[in-house]
Amino acid sequence: MKINLFEKMNKVPGGLIIIPLLVAILLNTFAPQVLAIGGPTTALFKVGSSAMMGIFLLICGTSINIRQAGLPLYKGAVLLALKCIAGALAVWIVGTTFGPAGFLGISTLAFVACLTSSNSSLYIALCSNYGDASDAGAISVFCIKDGPFVTMMVLGVSGLANIPFAALLSMLIPLLIGMLWGNLDERFKQLCTASQPLIIIIMSFAIGANSSINTVFSAGLSGILLGIISALTGILFFFLYNLFLKRKTALGAALGTTAASSALTPAMVAQADPSLMVYVDAATAQLATASIITMLTAPVLVAWFDKRLKARMPEPVNIAAQEKPLPLASAPDKE
Repeated sequence: MKINLFEKMNKVPGGLIIIPLLVAILLNTFAPQVLAIGGPTTALFKVGSSAMMGIFLLICGTSINIRQAGLPLYKGAVLLALKCIAGALAVWIVGTTFGPAGFLGISTLAFVACLTSSNSSLYIALCSNYGDASDAGAISVFCIKDGPFVTMMVLGVSGLANIPFAALLSMLIPLLIGMLWGNLDERFKQLCTASQPLIIIIMSFAIGANSSINTVFSAGLSGILLGIISALTGILFFFLYNLFLKRKTALGAALGTTAASSALTPAMVAQADPSLMVYVDAATAQLATASIITMLTAPVLVAWFDKRLKARMPEPVNIAAQEKPLPLASAPDKE
């Protein structure tokens, strides 16, 4: 009997991350000895998140198309810059005001990881209805923000976290290898695309296996608040993005999302700076909650802005209908 478990997980928003994460949290809460058996089981499902992150970054690198030029490259660079600036402002405002602990139960680590990420899959899906080929092509540059690299860079440069240069380089090397290999070998790129869901499932489980159910419940309300904040930034991103475009688009609002994969970022950042480990469990649960909320709000926001843009556009003038037919020349009189 086939149950198509993968297909059912895929139908749940962010299911490939959230479901393994919750299963691992429950298992670690009520039967932690199962994951502490040792050998390959523990290495893969308990302490394997670092290795899985390395593979995940390599896969992300294969999606970067270095041959992409022109408008897609420009749009992707603008989108990436806006996300980096948002993360820098988050560190400057929240980090300097409240410190690493953040505010209302949301740590600065969670806040920065939220604002430097966005749901790439949702962005691509929205491009099919509200964008064109150049918008879709922008993801080849924009996808650099997938994973913890941008979050670590922003925190490290700000001084709020002690991120060694070697840690940043360790995140960049798999990304560069994947980018080079993926651009030289199309078959390898296809292999990475097909295997990405498996890596995400295992990595999510390994991170959840180091948390408990108490953390998830305690982070519920703060996770909802983080999701609302992320969704509201979509309004700001809409206006900022269009400042750089001649032809206006509603897709800037799609930046007001939190990637489901951002739930994996706090654990990776804390490996570079162990002082942040105390915030990892809560931040993971908050980011997972925020990703679900923004999956629901972003399409509504993009559709609303798209409707407003189209309403402002002048209606095309039917020149043919306005032109009056010229009178036919009369035939010459016969003599």
